[in-house]
Amino acid sequence: MSVDKIPVFDRTAPRVPGSSGNGTSVQDLSQNFLRLLTVQLQNQDPMNPLDNAGMTTQLAALNQVDGINRLNKSMEAMVAQMQAAQFVQLSDSVGKNAQIEGNGVYYSGQSVILGAGLDKPASSLSALIRDNGGRVIREFEFDGTAPGIFDFIWDGRDLDGAQVAPGAYRLELQAKDGQGKIMMPTPYVSASVATIGRDGSDIVATMSDGRRISINDIVKWLAI
Repeated sequence: MSVDKIPVFDRTAPRVPGSSGNGTSVQDLSQNFLRLLTVQLQNQDPMNPLDNAGMTTQLAALNQVDGINRLNKSMEAMVAQMQAAQFVQLSDSVGKNAQIEGNGVYYSGQSVILGAGLDKPASSLSALIRDNGGRVIREFEFDGTAPGIFDFIWDGRDLDGAQVAPGAYRLELQAKDGQGKIMMPTPYVSASVATIGRDGSDIVATMSDGRRISINDIVKWLAI
């Protein structure tokens, strides 16, 4: 066996069309290493033999890198399969109601589930629904709310009990703790899922109120 059979990578050389290898892959390096090891063993000085243990350790390291690369490819394939399965499963969520963080409320004629996210207990919680002009349409007052997301329903009626016109409204929240300190809860608004699609590797949902969100932003699925 001759050393000149071992390919040498030249970055200045033009790439050969249809050729995917350049002699620098783990498989190529392992084969070249074995050829080099064989040639050196055939031509070694009997009085000063090569350190075979060291060369074998280097070959084992190359194989370890190859194993890691294979594992990474297997994991990538598995993740892609899981994402594809999740995408198919989420197609069943089209038309269902989901709750997402936000204060924009779109009333379409159907009751809307609203939520107030609290980090700690509140002695009182107030919620205001305002129109685009800032006018208060509806008020809610609640006592003794626990930490977490407190849900309540707006049926689309104003302060006088009349049905409001379909359109965009805004939710405002304020709470007080046991010592009377003001807290600003996180607002959540429900809407139905209009479409499920992909954005690169992410799965996104377009809601009936126009919001385009990551599927991971949904905090709760609702029955209505």
